[in-house]
Amino acid sequence: MLKFTVKTFSVERIDNKMIYIEIFIIKSDTVMKFNSTFFSSNLLLLLLSISLITCIEPVEPEFEFRENLVFVEGFVGTSEGASFVNLNESVLNGSGYLNVFIEGAEVTFINTKTNEVVRLIEEEEIYVPPSNFVASIGDLWKLEVNLADGRQYESLPELISEPVAISSLNATYDPNLVFRESSNEFVPGHSISVTLDDPIDKENYYYWRFRSFEKIVICVLCNDGIFRNGACEDHDPPFGEGHYHTYTCDSDCWKIRYNENIKLFTDRFSNGNTINELPIGDVLLYTKRDILVEVQQYSLSPSGYTYYKKLKDVVDNNSGFNAPPPAALIGNMFNPNDSEEFVLGRFTAASTVTSSIFIDNRSDITERQLEAPPPIPMPEDFPEFIGQITVSSAPCIEGRFRTSIRPDGWPSNK
Repeated sequence: MLKFTVKTFSVERIDNKMIYIEIFIIKSDTVMKFNSTFFSSNLLLLLLSISLITCIEPVEPEFEFRENLVFVEGFVGTSEGASFVNLNESVLNGSGYLNVFIEGAEVTFINTKTNEVVRLIEEEEIYVPPSNFVASIGDLWKLEVNLADGRQYESLPELISEPVAISSLNATYDPNLVFRESSNEFVPGHSISVTLDDPIDKENYYYWRFRSFEKIVICVLCNDGIFRNGACEDHDPPFGEGHYHTYTCDSDCWKIRYNENIKLFTDRFSNGNTINELPIGDVLLYTKRDILVEVQQYSLSPSGYTYYKKLKDVVDNNSGFNAPPPAALIGNMFNPNDSEEFVLGRFTAASTVTSSIFIDNRSDITERQLEAPPPIPMPEDFPEFIGQITVSSAPCIEGRFRTSIRPDGWPSNK
């Protein structure tokens, strides 16, 4: 009798009549992938057929990590700013591997119901759609990726289900919020918790991301130089070692940070109940400035939850998102031209709700902040250079980590 190992088995309901099946099977050194859409009445027959012709042994796959493995993380959400794609490739670095961002790719979201095509833009080591892009409940989206070297990847389609509203957010300060192995100490910060009313009509799987906004005053610091033509330039003659100039932002400007770990929840044991103050985000005390935390809550599919639960274990055990993922993190991405290629990662389409909380009065906190205090302002001063034109400010350059657009929820008097 032939003996196979099931690598991934995923069953997704697309609507009331159709079932989507995805199966990865390993035989010797060959990876076979089967995926199709079946009428639900044929599902039992399909599973029975597999069990009759094979001995299925559900074990963890053996896998050797190597260079040039592609890792994809993609999201389509129903609120602005919730959609993005990360593309990375494994690279040998000394005695270990790192995931390095893949530049120059053509990345596209495709709505398989309407044939709408959304092209993403490369921006600071991430691919993002137009800023006003939002998906809709009931949409069926997939991801297509074309690398500059000709490799092609695509995902299985993902259905966007109904969202669950956030009732409230709460922030609680903890001087020992997170333990950092790198410094062998606990670090302070605010724990963000959510309260919501979980629907009783189905199982729900939640995933939370957040970004924080802190107002900054100095937009550019030039060590031993001056700010000209949009960049720091050396000055002739040199000012001398340790000399610097600072340039204030010429408009309001906010620094943006992102979550460093993964927060998930399933209502398996609380279906239909009110979930009170569930911790869903760790906002570390990088500075003591006022801060706005914008939380995005995604409603995942069962297979999406299973995938991110495994990824959470990897991140938690390796202290960061840049840890190379194991073979168990093969999701719904594949190479349509090479069925034997391992493609790590996952594309997820999920309904999204966004809510914000503003935290002020942080200057009263006695614990040491994690980021060095801002430099003492040192504007240009050229008394010895007759006719020298001075510059006092610099623009707030829009990007993933900085914005001049006032975030929703930031008080008008701050």
